[in-house]
Amino acid sequence: MKISDPPMHGIHTWCMTAARQCQLQGVGRGEALALISAFEGGLRRKFQPNEVQNAVETAFATSLPERPEDRNWKAKKPPALQRPPEPKKTGWMKSRTNMLVKKYGFQSVDLWEASVVRIDESFTRELCLDTLFPDPAGLVCVGKSAFKFYTAPWRKFRDLSATQFIVPGYMSAVSGVTQAGNPSMHCLDNCGPRRFCVCDFDEPSSAHHASIIWHLKQSFDLVMVLSSGGKSLHAWFNVPEDEEPEFWAQAIPLGADPALKRNRSSFVRMPLGTRDTGERQGVLYLDPSSAP
Repeated sequence: MKISDPPMHGIHTWCMTAARQCQLQGVGRGEALALISAFEGGLRRKFQPNEVQNAVETAFATSLPERPEDRNWKAKKPPALQRPPEPKKTGWMKSRTNMLVKKYGFQSVDLWEASVVRIDESFTRELCLDTLFPDPAGLVCVGKSAFKFYTAPWRKFRDLSATQFIVPGYMSAVSGVTQAGNPSMHCLDNCGPRRFCVCDFDEPSSAHHASIIWHLKQSFDLVMVLSSGGKSLHAWFNVPEDEEPEFWAQAIPLGADPALKRNRSSFVRMPLGTRDTGERQGVLYLDPSSAP
């Protein structure tokens, strides 16, 4: 059976792809779970709790399309299984990030202390989103999961506390058309211009993230930093379009996920949202004067 090799980044999306490939080739749920889990040793990070199980359940809950050219394709016996690939070398510059840690020595608490807006009990999600998306008629796309999402002016949402994701820019329309030709409220077709460059630092140790963010702040406008509710920090930067190539040229070798460069419609973590593990996605730093 053929499962696509996992990428360096975008592992969560790959899990869903691999689960669908298992389903298409006649593999059962239990075997698919075991096959995908076996790739963990070759990934740049460990799977999140229930990440593989959720991908398998989602894929297998969707009915299979029938291919006219091969009506009996689901009954075919799959070929011999392939072994997971050897671990791939990562692209981030470890020596560089180590140097930045020595230079700045920043931790999450230092970002909190440096925040222009005091992040305390009085700080609300509404204040944060009003800084990021001040247009009352502007459309935003939010998601409780990667498959449950909605697009509307954010002030129309009654409760965003259980929301995990948000697109870091205005949407151009309520709905668009996916590359597969299906209508969707979350796709590149209905996503407006990039508003923020968001860095998701999964690669270096979490102890490095604050120093890396502070280093990038010396050259680019830092608007917000929040905890992913896992092990990483996410940093939102206001970067002029003509400076974006230089921004990513600096950020990606320091561990920023390049998938967020390639696709401006990608979901990122919702400020003060809740991860599927129940962990809070708390805001550490906010500077309204740096917002676009």
